Order: sequence, then C-alpha cells, then structure tokens
Amino acid sequence: MRGGIRIGSIFGISLYVDSSWFLVLTILAILLGNAYAKLSPSFSLGYGVITAILFFLSIAFNKIAHALMAKLRGVEINAVNIQFIGGASTEQEAKDPFSVFSIAISGPLVSLVLSVIGFTIAWLIAGDSLLSSNPKAIENLPTSIGNIRAIWAIITLYFAQINLFIGVFSLIPALPFAGGHILKAAIWKLTGDRFTGIRWAARSGQVVSVIIMIYAGLVFASNLLFGIFFLLLGWLLFGNAGSYLYINNLQQALLAINAESAMTRDFRLVDADISLRDFADKFLLMEEKDANPIYIASANGRDRGLVSSEAIRHIDSHEWEAKSLQTLVTPLDEIDTVDLKAPIFNVISLMEQKQLRYVIVRSPVGSVAGVIDRGDIIKALDGKLLWRIPSEFIKQIKTDGKFPPNLRLSEICEQLIQNEK
Repeated sequence: MRGGIRIGSIFGISLYVDSSWFLVLTILAILLGNAYAKLSPSFSLGYGVITAILFFLSIAFNKIAHALMAKLRGVEINAVNIQFIGGASTEQEAKDPFSVFSIAISGPLVSLVLSVIGFTIAWLIAGDSLLSSNPKAIENLPTSIGNIRAIWAIITLYFAQINLFIGVFSLIPALPFAGGHILKAAIWKLTGDRFTGIRWAARSGQVVSVIIMIYAGLVFASNLLFGIFFLLLGWLLFGNAGSYLYINNLQQALLAINAESAMTRDFRLVDADISLRDFADKFLLMEEKDANPIYIASANGRDRGLVSSEAIRHIDSHEWEAKSLQTLVTPLDEIDTVDLKAPIFNVISLMEQKQLRYVIVRSPVGSVAGVIDRGDIIKALDGKLLWRIPSEFIKQIKTDGKFPPNLRLSEICEQLIQNEK
C-alpha cells in the first residue's frame, strides 16, 4: 500500500509519490502548455510543466490533509502514497463513522481554501479583468498588464480552478474519492455495518468510472489527448474501487473464519514410549519422498507434544534402541499454538511473524484438535469467497509454505488486528 518514491516526511508521516505521476504530468504539461503558446511560444511547455506541478501539489495537499486529520482522530498513519487516484496508506482504520467523515471532508476543504487563495492572488495580479463577463477578457490581459503578469495571472487562475475542481470533484460519492468515504460513513451510521458502507461506496466508484470511460470514448474523435486523459482517469478509478471491494470482501472472510473451521486432521499420533528405532522403521522410513508429516506424541491418553523428527539425525543410531521417542518431543506448552475459536487473521499473523510452517490447534482440554498451514487457510478463504482455486495450486502453497504475494494477507491481517484493539 505504500510503494512509490519517497520524497520526504511531514509530522512523522512519510511521503511517497506513485510512479503513475510521470505519465499523468507529461500529459497534463502538453495539454496545459498549449494555453501559453500565444503568450510565450518559446517557453509554453515550461509554463505547462509549472501548471502541471501545481496540479500535483494540489493533489498532494489534499492527501496530506487527510493524513493529518487521521492523526488528529487517533488513527495510526505512518505513510501517504500520493497517487493520481487514491493515496493514503494507513495501518489502522477509523473506528467510527464521524472519524471517517472528518478525515474525508478535510481534503476537499483544503482544496477549496487553496482555490480561494489562488483566485485572490490572480485578482491581485490582474485586477477586475478576471471578473469581467467578457469572454475575451483573459485574451486581452497581455495588452493591459503585460505578458509576464498575464502569464502568472493565468497560472494562479489555473491553480485556483484546479483546486476548485479537485474540491468539488472529490466530493463525488464514489470510492476512492473523499465523497465515497463520506458515503461510506453515512451508510455505516445508518446500518451500523462498516463493510456495507464500503461495499456501496466502492460499487458507486465502479459505476462512476464506467461513465468516465464512456465519456472518454465520446471525446476521442474531437480531442485525442483529452480522450486518453479521461480514459486513464476512469481506468485508474475502476481499479482502485475494485481494490476496496477486494479488501472489503477479504476482511469479512477473515473475520468469519476461525481456527476450527480452517484446520485439518493432517497429523499423526505416535506412542511417546516407543523407541527411536521403532519410530524410524515404522514411520520415517515408510514416508514418501519429500513428505514432511507432523507427528504428535501421545502417552496414557494424553497428547504430550510435537515430535521434532529432524532431530533424530543428531542422535547416534546405536542409541536409537535405548532411547524413547520422548527424546524428540517438545511439550505443547512450549510451542506456539492457538485455540479452536482463534480468528484466522490472528493465526496468519502468528505464522508470518514467526515464519511457522504450520500452527497446532488445541482443544479446550489441551489436546491437539488439528493443524493449520497456509494451504488450509487459502482453502478456507476459497470456500468463503468462491475463488475456485485449483487443488494443485493449494497443494503447491502447502509445499512452498508461502502465501501468494498478491493476496497481501499479512498486511490486511495486521490492519484487522489494529482495528480490533
């Protein structure tokens, strides 16, 4: 969620710039540069670049305002990724609808204030000519105040108009815009369910993105660059809204699944009193190549602990007959285990933090009820979210002992843990 190029920090919040800005600023510089062609033929592109950078700064101030308000509302936020669409990276979500609303509205308010400042500076440079109802008033500025003043009046006017546009446009009730978060807060307040709010706002974002892309298709014939710009806008918006839906659905599934519903009985009970020789002959030598079974030692009707079968390599084979399996047993109280009702996101966090291949699930009486590995977790999520993941893929996850990186499970689980505090 962070990503991008780090450009500094403000009040302890690291600032990152998304790489998509290189393309966006290039398109904007060319489009805006055309407006200065008559006033400064030799440096029109330069003024276009300046205006494009002011556009970037307008977006940046908007995002930073969200981040600072989030800190004021007690939301942990350590980094902001300034993206063309979307952009705040939070380690924790707001815990109530009013906080969501406060954070969301702060960005548009800052943009509107910057717009007022821009209009004021433009008026101070150009005077009442900017307020004239004559459509040619801007064109006549060089004659009345000179080329240089006219150029800077137009730049500050564009800055004001850009921030007015951002302030109003960001209030569209669709994620990832601020208006989408306001819609989320409103639905959350009405229904009492944060996930319902996110779902409605994200769906709204997808609808708006489709409308923008349809509009892009309509303007392609008359203005190719504007068509590309709006197509890019719609595409980024659709993908961002889809990300909200994906994370929303995944979080709901992670909250609904516990250790009991994800675990399997894929372990073997072994008598703790047998000799190491019997254990090697009857179990280890009978295993298939590359198999890595889990052995639980049991004695007198009680599970004693986990068998560290690899440790047998460090014991002289001449001693195997005399030593019992207890030599290889680590008591259950000395290893990381979870109970049946443990939320699956806590299990994932434990596995990732300690790089465990699997986690043992214990019953209320302390015996081993089951085990969970990463493949079991993916299978449980597949059942909830209907991903229809092939069994061969799940088997490969079990073998590799790694989650698919694009799922971002560790990051999402840490966010859920923070939200539960």
